[in-house]
Amino acid sequence: MRKILLGTTAVVAAGMLSAVATPAVAQTAPTVRIGGSMAAYWGYTLQTGRNISVAPTSTTGLPTNAIGQATNLERSTAAFGAAPNNTTGQGSSAAFMGTTDFVVLPAINFLVDAKLANGLAYGAAIQLNMNSMEGRNIVQRRASAPRTTVSIDEAWIYLRHPTFGEIRFGDEDGAIGLMNSGWITGFGTGGVFGAWEQFATRAAQNRTTTTPAGIGDNSKIVYLSPQYFGFDFGASFSPNLGEGGSSGCPNDVASGYCDRSTAFRGASGAGITAAGGFLGARRNEFQLTARYRGNFAGVGVQATVGYLGSGAARDILNSGATIATMRGLDAWMFGAQASYMGVTVGAAYTTGAFNWFWGNLRRGDRNGQQITAGITYTMGPLTVGGNIVSGLFEGASRMGGVDGATGVTAPVAAGTSGAAMQRRWGWGVGMNYTLAPGLDLIAEYAYHSIREPFVQQAAGSAVSATGALQSQIGGRNQSQVLLVGTRLAF
Repeated sequence: MRKILLGTTAVVAAGMLSAVATPAVAQTAPTVRIGGSMAAYWGYTLQTGRNISVAPTSTTGLPTNAIGQATNLERSTAAFGAAPNNTTGQGSSAAFMGTTDFVVLPAINFLVDAKLANGLAYGAAIQLNMNSMEGRNIVQRRASAPRTTVSIDEAWIYLRHPTFGEIRFGDEDGAIGLMNSGWITGFGTGGVFGAWEQFATRAAQNRTTTTPAGIGDNSKIVYLSPQYFGFDFGASFSPNLGEGGSSGCPNDVASGYCDRSTAFRGASGAGITAAGGFLGARRNEFQLTARYRGNFAGVGVQATVGYLGSGAARDILNSGATIATMRGLDAWMFGAQASYMGVTVGAAYTTGAFNWFWGNLRRGDRNGQQITAGITYTMGPLTVGGNIVSGLFEGASRMGGVDGATGVTAPVAAGTSGAAMQRRWGWGVGMNYTLAPGLDLIAEYAYHSIREPFVQQAAGSAVSATGALQSQIGGRNQSQVLLVGTRLAF
C-alpha cells in the first residue's frame, strides 16, 4: 500500500511540475493574512476521582513507566500532611478540587496564498495555539512554562492545481482527518468532542476522545484529488510520530521519544499501547480516503470511507535483541451525513486494530470499535445540536508485569481476571447564537464516562497505609461539564 501511495504522489507531483514548466508569471503576488479565534468560557465541572489524595507509602502499587520502574509521583509518608519531597519519595500529595473555572482559548493563524497565471496556487499555513499545555510545567521549582505558552499546532506548505489536485507537506491532519463524514460537531464547541476536555482533569485520560483529527498532526505528505462527478480521494504518509523540528532524539539520548527509533525498550508498555502520543509505537503511517458529495432534490449528502494503516516499533529485550510485540494500526472508518432545510444528521463507525486515542495494540489484543452520531439544526443566527459517542477498546486492563528475563511487559491472558475491555460512552448538547459577524454566544453540556474493570481510573488511586482520604473509584470514571461563554473568529 505504501508503494501505491508514493507512486500516486510522484505522478501528481510530475503533473504539477509539467504544468509550471512554462514561464511562471505570477497572477497574484503572495498575500499574507492573519486570522484566528478567541474563546472564553465559564465551566461547572463534576468529575469522579477529581479529589486526588494520599498516595502509597512505598513504590508498591505506584504508576510505572514504560520499562516497569516505579515513578516518583505522589509518594507519601504514613502521616498525612508531611512536607512534600517527591525527589526522595517522602512527603504527601493531596488536593480537593473545586467545580468552577474560567478557560481562555486563543489561536492565531498565518495564511500565505499566491496564484500563477497557469492556474497553480501555492502557499502555507501556520497555526499557533496557547492552550496546548496542561497546567504550568515546573522544572526544579524555579524554571517554568505556563499553560499560555505559544506552540505550533499545524504548519504546512501546499501546491494546488484545478486539474491535478493538491499536495500538502508539513504538520497537518491526514487524509482521514481532512475528508471525514458523519462527525457532527457544528454546534456549541463540538459537544462531546468539544471544549469540555479543557475543564476536566487528566484522571484516567477521561478527557481524550478518539477522533479523525486525533490521529495527529505528525509531519506528513498529503494528496487531495480534484472532485470528479462528486467523487474525490486523498492519501497521506508519515514515517513516524515526529512533528516540526523534533527529528532525532531529545537531549541526544536514545529512547522511545526518538521519532526515528525502530525499536525501543518498553515499546509494549501500557502508556504506549493504551494511547498514542510522542512515545507511541506507530511507524510508517498511511491513510487512504474516498469521498462522495452530491445534492439530490435539495438534500445534500456526503459519505466517506477511509483506511488507516501503519507498522510498529519493536521491543528491545534485555539481551539487546529485538522482538515484535506490537501490532500496526489496521483500521477502517465509514461515515455519512445528509443536510436539508437547516438540519444535518450523520454517523460514523470505526473498526479494526487500534486502541483508544489511536494507540497500537499488543499481539493478541482484541480489536477496537467506535460509533458516533449527531444532529444539528440552524435557524437564522441560532444553531442547536447534539452528538453521542460509544467505544469499546482493549484499554490497559490486560497489562501484566515486566518479565524480568526479557524486559518485555507481558499482557494478562485474555479471558482471565484483569482482561476486561474498556468502554467509553459520552454525549453532548449545545447551542451557539451569532450575535454579530464572527461573534457567537455559546452554551453546552457534555458527559463522558470510562468503565474498565480491574483498572483504577484516577491518578494516585492505589491503596495507601492510611487510606482515609484516598480516591477509590474502581474501574469507573465520569466527567460532566456545563459551560457558557463566547467565541470570536477573525
